[in-house]
Amino acid sequence: MTRESNGRAAGLVAAGILVSRLTGFVRTWFAARYLGASAANDAYTMALRVPNALRNLFGEGTLSAAFVPVYSALLARDDTRGAKALANALLGVLLMAVSVLTLAGIALAPWLTAILAAGFDVERAALTTRLIRVLFPMAGLMVLSGWCLGIQNSHRRFFLSYASAAMWSVAQIVLLAGWGSRAASLAELAWWLAWATLAGAFLQVSVQLPEVWKLAGPLRPSFGATGDDVRAVLRNIVPVVGTLGVVQLSGFADGFIATFLVEGSPSVLSYANQLMLLPVALFGIAVSASSLPEFARDRSALAQEEVREALRVRVQDGWVRILFYVVPSAVVFVGFGDLVIGVLLRSGQFGLREQALVHGTLAAYAVGLVSFSTNRLFAAVFHARQDYRAPLRYSMLSVAVSILTAAALAFTFRTHAMAVAGIALGAAIGSWVNFTLLSTHLRRDLGVLLQGTARNAITRVALCTAVAAGTAGALRLVSAGWHRLVEGVLVLGVFSVVYLVLSWWLGSAEAARWLRLSPRRAERA
Repeated sequence: MTRESNGRAAGLVAAGILVSRLTGFVRTWFAARYLGASAANDAYTMALRVPNALRNLFGEGTLSAAFVPVYSALLARDDTRGAKALANALLGVLLMAVSVLTLAGIALAPWLTAILAAGFDVERAALTTRLIRVLFPMAGLMVLSGWCLGIQNSHRRFFLSYASAAMWSVAQIVLLAGWGSRAASLAELAWWLAWATLAGAFLQVSVQLPEVWKLAGPLRPSFGATGDDVRAVLRNIVPVVGTLGVVQLSGFADGFIATFLVEGSPSVLSYANQLMLLPVALFGIAVSASSLPEFARDRSALAQEEVREALRVRVQDGWVRILFYVVPSAVVFVGFGDLVIGVLLRSGQFGLREQALVHGTLAAYAVGLVSFSTNRLFAAVFHARQDYRAPLRYSMLSVAVSILTAAALAFTFRTHAMAVAGIALGAAIGSWVNFTLLSTHLRRDLGVLLQGTARNAITRVALCTAVAAGTAGALRLVSAGWHRLVEGVLVLGVFSVVYLVLSWWLGSAEAARWLRLSPRRAERA
């Protein structure tokens, strides 16, 4: 696949993620309007963590890292029959594993609440237990969705696999829009929302199945399949689950710490995390997801001496593309995050106080936005080479740093409402540790990652971001006192236009694509 084709693939992933994230923000707006940063929303947020963790452990993340390289290599060799057999065998294994874990989770819900939400009072803990039991079956459905995503991505079908997540949000939007004001209490609304969330997971799988059926044939889970490819995937799954398990541990630790802070802290952390994940998903995940099958195909099809340079060039191009977006995003979150939050979330139960708390937490997350996004791409290189031990070791160290830093910062300022920002800052610092370890390893294997025009492109990104921030900051001084929606749209719009136009003027092909203009000069990176 050429650079242009890889860029289009990343664009399709980003488009699919954008659809799902936009509907996700509509869902978040309704949740903020009707639940705010309340005790009921704290309970829902914590209850959702466990099935989400299982989805990440056995669904999208695991299959992208462990299954896609082996499946893509079979497709590269035109072994369609072997690829279908592998897909059905893995489906059987996943269904068995998730069924057992789901039943166990429903039975152990009170103990899970006691462990994960130890700082909750009796009322919030009881509601969390009820919600966990409703939400736990979602894990099995989302794992099947992750299997569908792996099949589609391996066949270079990227849009639907990511856009389908919008259905998960649509079910919740319908519930909140139609019945958000009818519930007798916020706890009752959270209960209704849990059932809508489960229904959304079913819809997310349903819209993908017809496409998967065309690509991989009828779904026939094989529970006793053997073969070298099956064993290779299962061998890969163990360290991948270990790596993702370490990452999930960090998320659980963050939520656990938040339960000991002032009421509403888990909700504030969740809102900020969702906003932070938008550029990470749109650009970090988009580029790494579209690159992973190509990394695997290169490794399978190219001669050994060609693989190293091919991987380095793909990493360089992907990294430049990621930085084009996440550097200005980080600056916006720090300097203009209150405007972003005011436009997207201010309504009903979500007022000025909540806006300030989420902005402080989002700004702390933004410190690590570049590393959060880039680590996805770097990890994809290791996974394509079926090297899973190094990312596991690096994740363990970075998560340890993240948890210790978050705990130290949050508990030091425990009684202050902004203590929750310490958790986000700890996550950002841990992410930079992981970035340093991954990039050092890759430079040793592939050589200098950014060469020639790529370095110039990064300099251009920094310059254009600074000019855009200065222009938007000056406009904000003039617009002080305007209606928050008018001010937010105007300031953020000016930042975006200045950044894109100046980037295009200085030769950015990425900006030219957004502006629908021809690049001013050829750009290799």
